[in-house]
Amino acid sequence: MRQARIYQYTLPVTAGLFLRDQRLTQREGLVVELSEGAQRGWGEIAPLPGFSQETFAEARHALIAATAVWCDHRNIAMPQLPPSVAWGLSIAQAELDQRLPTPSSFQTVPVCTGDPDALFAALGHVSGGPHSGGPHSGGPHSGGPHSDNPSDEAKVKVGEYEVARDRLMVTTLLDAIPHLRLRLDANRRWRPEQLAAFWCGLSQAHQARISWIEEPCRDPYQSLAQAEALGVPLAWDETLRDSDDTGLKESDRVRTWVIKPTMMGDFAQVSQSVTRAHALGKIAVISSSLETSLGLTQLSRVASSLTPNVVPGLDTLGVFEQQLDRTWPGANQPLIPLDDQPLIWVNTL
Repeated sequence: MRQARIYQYTLPVTAGLFLRDQRLTQREGLVVELSEGAQRGWGEIAPLPGFSQETFAEARHALIAATAVWCDHRNIAMPQLPPSVAWGLSIAQAELDQRLPTPSSFQTVPVCTGDPDALFAALGHVSGGPHSGGPHSGGPHSGGPHSDNPSDEAKVKVGEYEVARDRLMVTTLLDAIPHLRLRLDANRRWRPEQLAAFWCGLSQAHQARISWIEEPCRDPYQSLAQAEALGVPLAWDETLRDSDDTGLKESDRVRTWVIKPTMMGDFAQVSQSVTRAHALGKIAVISSSLETSLGLTQLSRVASSLTPNVVPGLDTLGVFEQQLDRTWPGANQPLIPLDDQPLIWVNTL
């Protein structure tokens, strides 16, 4: 007999969190629990406001309908579901079927806003080890998941301020930590000339330590043109989902595919995207979309299986004031059980 439950959570987030220039004060999402016989599996469904194609209301409606189909032993048409719903249901099914890998290194690349001392702490270069402090204590990610990062790699958000300030922050970090490599994320904030000014203002030695720049310009074709002209290592995130141009997505100038399962679709589609990236000689990195600790621990397990040699981008737990149902090693927020969240749907037939 199949049984399913759907919970709805609303968790407060730290002050000062903005998504696409809109302030976010709480994270709203759903958790589906699937049961069959003695086996159970859970999945988080949390469309990200301003980024996901579906709204929370649309995801909730689709999840209830699809879960009822599952309880009736009928096949779910995953490609027809909103991405967050397809991901949550498929990961719950994978966990129920014991196909979701159990081991995980729980590694993540710390996000840094420019404080070298805090980054030293996050990377474990100072006394107290990697759990002694956040990548930028007091910021929106402080208190989040920190774990050993032997690659000495960090992520820096750029494009929110003037180019000169971004360049100074990057060079300061690279000079302070000799073996550090940086993943830069511009969130499509730069104009082509700003990307050129930033890149050309770095020394060749510093350029060589930039792993990639993610989505530098609003128009991906402009990003690609600048990358071809200047040798900028590109990473695609939104372009993987927004564009139908295979040549654009698979260009040789694109070094990395940033794969966000909540926005991409079901487990099978995520696995296929990773396989395709590897076949093209690209780096595939699993990245979070502000999931709770429940979702993050599952993403870490997926990353350990699909991309074992690449540290995933999961350093987002610190925006939450609480953890949900499962703890991330080293995180200090209190844990609240899933059973404390409102149960909005149940089917035992």
